[in-house]
Amino acid sequence: MDALDQHIELDSDQLKINNSIKENLITAAKWARFLAIIGFVFTGFMGIASLFVLVTAMASGIGMLMFMAVVYIGLTVVMIFPALYLIRFAGSTEKGLSSNKQGEFDYGIQNLKSLFKFTGIYTIVVIVLYIVYIFVLVRVGFNRVF
Repeated sequence: MDALDQHIELDSDQLKINNSIKENLITAAKWARFLAIIGFVFTGFMGIASLFVLVTAMASGIGMLMFMAVVYIGLTVVMIFPALYLIRFAGSTEKGLSSNKQGEFDYGIQNLKSLFKFTGIYTIVVIVLYIVYIFVLVRVGFNRVF
């Protein structure tokens, strides 16, 4: 029998969280809050930068700069979600564990799941975009050689 099995008893509907797990989750929630705040700060910086790029693009009329502004704005919107999921996880998990409220704790864990789901989907999208980018570069390179 594992050491973990000795501390957690699983019934059909019950999961008991011992003090060690509770302390670890509270510590994780505190780090999640820190990372979420950093995420919001950098998202704010990215938003300000994207507005500067947008204003510069509109003033200069350079198409590539306008494209960059749209990409920056899109990345700013995307960057909000991980920080939002993290801050919700942190707050609800700490609140639920400290007051023994199952609903709050469940909401925190749901947001942790949403964070991982978002990160997974985002990773897949980025990998696909890299593959398309490499394919386009190779295709353009072959067209110039032949």
